[in-house]
Amino acid sequence: MKKIILFILILCCTPISFLFGASSKLVNPAQPEINPVQTALLSEQVGPENPEKVVLPNPKLKYRGTLLLTSPHPAFGGFSDLLISKDRTTFLAVSDMGFWLKGKLNYTPSGFLKSVEREAELGQLLDTKGKTFSIKYNADAEGLCRAPQLNHSDTSDSGYLVSFERVHRINHYNSGKHLDLSGKATTVPLPELIRKSPLNGGIESMLLLPDNTLFVLTEDGNSDDAISAGALLNNGEWLTFKYKRNSDFRPTSAGNLNNDKILVLERRYKGPGTLGIRINTIERDKIVQGKTVFPDLFCNIIPPIPRDNYEGMDTVMGPGETIWIYIISDDNFSPAQHTLLTLFELDLSAEN
Repeated sequence: MKKIILFILILCCTPISFLFGASSKLVNPAQPEINPVQTALLSEQVGPENPEKVVLPNPKLKYRGTLLLTSPHPAFGGFSDLLISKDRTTFLAVSDMGFWLKGKLNYTPSGFLKSVEREAELGQLLDTKGKTFSIKYNADAEGLCRAPQLNHSDTSDSGYLVSFERVHRINHYNSGKHLDLSGKATTVPLPELIRKSPLNGGIESMLLLPDNTLFVLTEDGNSDDAISAGALLNNGEWLTFKYKRNSDFRPTSAGNLNNDKILVLERRYKGPGTLGIRINTIERDKIVQGKTVFPDLFCNIIPPIPRDNYEGMDTVMGPGETIWIYIISDDNFSPAQHTLLTLFELDLSAEN
């Protein structure tokens, strides 16, 4: 209920109405006059004073800093997933209020997150009719990934997929621009197992695998059997499977580890003092129709690393066996929570 009220306030407030035009109205929303808009994006380095000395439970993983992101725009916040450009200079994030944010990243000479560029783009997601979402129920974007190529030999940008829960669906956006979610959406048909997900337990994790297969995993809202529904889309055919989770942790995003393994970001929150963030791995070749996949623990994210409601993750392959892992938190538009962007560097060649 709190987020529904916030959604209405965001759409009805004067600054949004001015910037986005008639689309801000809750009656018969239309294509925004300006979408996306330019907005100010600010960042501050937070975390341990000597980040290079942080020791993680996984010896192959190194902490590379955390940025606290803020913006004066009232629609800023609630980010549930993200993508990072291959050159690691640009990020794209989606929010559960139906907005998207595109910004630029800066690094120190030693490779730590330094800051973001002040100028960023903030846009509203559109539906299949080219209209903005008039109610929060339809705007709950939770997952983001690149779209599969229609032709394996095609190297052009195939656009991006955004998953929504409550009204469970995947929308395809292909504006022709890099890391951009402008324009009218088309839909991707879902298997019945995913369409019948619990109301607030739909697709949270969505990932394009190296073999051009789409991987999706639901959060699930039932804790009795500690099972989340998953699926793979390959050449237009869906394969469904089950993901065995700890009943207290729920999957929120995914990233590529290599051709054989997938990283799964998980979060636990059962009340004050119970926040837990961890990353698991699952083996790609163990995903079989109708079978249950059992994840292995990759790393717990523990203090002194700044922690919050991390929901989004993306990975970027580097030189050799280096992989950069980015995670972003959903502040729930609460003054007690924050939008944090944290970077890790993984060296698969390092000795344990």
